[in-house]
Amino acid sequence: MKTKQEIKKYFENGDIPNQEQFWDWQDSYWHKDEIIPSDKIDIDLSNKADIVGGKVPATQLPSYVDDVIEFASFSALPSQGEQGKIYITTDNDKLFRWTGTRYVDITQGDVGTLQAVTERGNETTENVKLQGIYFGGLASAENIIIGDESSYVNNRAGGTIAIGKGAKPQGTDHLVIGNNAVAINESGSIGNTVVGHFSMAQSTSSSENTVFGYNAFSSADYAFANTVCGSYAGLFSGDNLTQNIILGYSSGCGLGTLSTNNIIIGAQSAFGNAVLQNKLYIHSSTTTPIKTVSDALISGDFNDRYVNINGKLSVTPGQMPSADSSFTKNLVAKPDGTFGWENKNEALPLSGTDANKPLTGSIEYKGNDTTGINSFGFYSKLSNEKSGFDIQNDGTLTPTMYLIGDTKTDLYLSSDHVGIGSSKPDFSGLKGNIYYGDYYQDESYVQKKYVDKKISYSSTEEKTGGRWINGKPIYKKTVVYNTIPSDGEIDITAAFTDMEVIVSNQMFTDWQAMGTAFAGNQWKAETFITLAMNSVKIHSIKFPDYDFSLLDSFTLTLEYTKTTD
Repeated sequence: MKTKQEIKKYFENGDIPNQEQFWDWQDSYWHKDEIIPSDKIDIDLSNKADIVGGKVPATQLPSYVDDVIEFASFSALPSQGEQGKIYITTDNDKLFRWTGTRYVDITQGDVGTLQAVTERGNETTENVKLQGIYFGGLASAENIIIGDESSYVNNRAGGTIAIGKGAKPQGTDHLVIGNNAVAINESGSIGNTVVGHFSMAQSTSSSENTVFGYNAFSSADYAFANTVCGSYAGLFSGDNLTQNIILGYSSGCGLGTLSTNNIIIGAQSAFGNAVLQNKLYIHSSTTTPIKTVSDALISGDFNDRYVNINGKLSVTPGQMPSADSSFTKNLVAKPDGTFGWENKNEALPLSGTDANKPLTGSIEYKGNDTTGINSFGFYSKLSNEKSGFDIQNDGTLTPTMYLIGDTKTDLYLSSDHVGIGSSKPDFSGLKGNIYYGDYYQDESYVQKKYVDKKISYSSTEEKTGGRWINGKPIYKKTVVYNTIPSDGEIDITAAFTDMEVIVSNQMFTDWQAMGTAFAGNQWKAETFITLAMNSVKIHSIKFPDYDFSLLDSFTLTLEYTKTTD
């Protein structure tokens, strides 16, 4: 036989033991199926106690034990025991010892069970014998049941913990604590957590509810996935309540059948069997008359997505951030209390201008002034002189602009015309600060500059503002030719491009060699000028071969339309 130290060397790190080495290891111990020979056992049993009829004879008990006394049951034990004696109850073969104040179970092998612990320690006064409580359950159902209905629950529940007199949960996976909690329940229910006397007492087929509070949700039937907290909360509610949250003393009482997905928070709220669905109710009351959702301080609807505040809305000063330029919306309300957003405008507030946004002057409502003229307008005061805008109710509703020095300009209305006037002698009338002629319409009044432009000439092509009969705009341009070809034919295509129709023409010829100058296209029937789209041709009847380069200049002004329009 190998020694223990030799066998250990077979199994050092990195070793690979072989079959014989494993067998040496197995042979060094006794298997539980083997009977150990008596010569291999080195134990002194000469002082062991004998068992006679399942009991140790009194003569072999320790010396401090004077006697062993048998009684038919625990209830038959004397109310006052004696120290140094062992008491045996023959109905269950348990051993007890008197401590001076109570009996202690000293039965071997059973000192650590919950049954033994509760039986040893549930008396409340001295000299009162242990009173049994029901504890147990079917091991296969994995129940823990404490209460006088343990046998009832054991036959009807599985995976359940129930503590309390009259607690009778059926179905599976419940946690029930409280006298008469879940007192009426059916086998189809599952997963309820109920804490409180009489809570969810008549739940029938309710499942997955969480209920805390005395007499809470006690009449709810066929309820599913509700959360209820508070004494009497959800009391007398109807059938088929689903996914409601009810919090507060006596809150959510009397919900009607099929009430679903509500949140009810606050004490003393009863709804008189009204069916609520997807509602929010937050309110607390000292009495319990019938309530409606709109009674609440805060109410709402999860489907319609609204929240209503039935009272004053205020914010503690200093608890909100100061608004800056990043705040671009105003909160406004309708007369019915509905709130909405609007864009923040830059209108001058009644309280004055914002920081760093000064008004260049002051605003004054004139009202009834000392002259007796009713008016309103904007004014700035400077050395008691007025400057601003005023509309006077003086019979003509005349808008007046006052300037420093009391100079004023009026736009006045009368029965036959609209006029303008000024107290300034050199007032120039109505005018624009820029030229608008390029954009005039049929109803537009014209400026003097526009009229001047119509009768002026320019070497740059300009629109006249008029249109040809086909609706195209008319252009105007003046070109002076100081060098004339000898044959008298002037090419105008470079100066006048893209012409489509020549609307009008003006000509002027300076001809000092002939001692003359004339406007138009002929002179005394001796000289003729012909205009075409691409050229001008000068003819002399008197001198057919005349050298026209002797002309000093030829000026041509055309109005025309263009092919590009």
